[in-house]
Parts: sequence; structure tokens; C-alpha cells
Amino acid sequence: MTTRAKVFSSAFILLFYGSVSFAEVEVVKGGCIPGTYLMQEGAGAQSLWTFSREGTVQMASSAQGPLNFSDGQGAWKPSGSRKAKVTILDFTYGQNPPPDFVVRVDAELVFSKKCSTVEGNFELRFFDPQSEDPLDPESDSGDPLSDTFTGRRVTTKK
Repeated sequence: MTTRAKVFSSAFILLFYGSVSFAEVEVVKGGCIPGTYLMQEGAGAQSLWTFSREGTVQMASSAQGPLNFSDGQGAWKPSGSRKAKVTILDFTYGQNPPPDFVVRVDAELVFSKKCSTVEGNFELRFFDPQSEDPLDPESDSGDPLSDTFTGRRVTTKK
């Protein structure tokens, strides 16, 4: 087999299996949930949550500047019809690095029938980066903060 044929065959296999894998993820985690939502938290902050088809989520909050924390990144998975569970991590900074805390947000979301709106609740925990593991909620020595939120899907003009 020539080098050109090997390259073509490899590219075809990658494209074929890549599309099969993506289709499987889309069926399992897709539906109408992937997208960006403008959230309004009960405490007053607003945030943008973006859900990918692959099961990742990114979050940016209007409270980041005043409270000195980073964008959040994490994972989501379906937990029922139009329901999802989310875990997001971000960093809270003081005067000097490393971060003062790693913050973990665990949320439960319920999407409307057409996924144009969402509502839910979350718990927020602060983990000391020197002695606690944000990937193990049981290691948190403090009490979680809780809040609710509602959101609307961000769309383009038709």
C-alpha cells in the first residue's frame, strides 16, 4: 500500500469512527440541551452557562469581578427527560497565588419542553487547595451554600 493510500485510509477511518462516536454522544447527551443559557440566580447574580454536546459545561458570572473568581468549567450529564446534573469548578483568588479556594458547584437542572428555559438549584462548596479535594465533596469541611436559578436559552435573530 502506498503512503498516499495509507494516509487516505487512516483519514477515512478517523472520520468514520469520529462521526460514529459523536453521533453516539449526541444521542445520549444531546437532544435540545446543548447551547448557552443566561441564568438569573436567586441571590441576584447573572451567569452564562454553555453546554456542549460532548458533556462539558463552561460558566461565566457577573459576580466574578467583585468576588475575584475565575470562569468555571466542568461536566454535565442527563439525569432524566429534559433533566441534567452539572459539576463546575472554578478558582477564588486572594492577594497571592495559589488560589485561596477551589470552588465546586453541583447543580440539578430541569429544561422546558423545547429547552427555551431552564430552572434548578445548586450547592456551592469551597475547598482548601492544600488539604481538600474538590473532586471528592466529602473532603469539604465547611457547609455548602445553596441557591436557585432560572435561565433562558440564548438564540440568534431569525
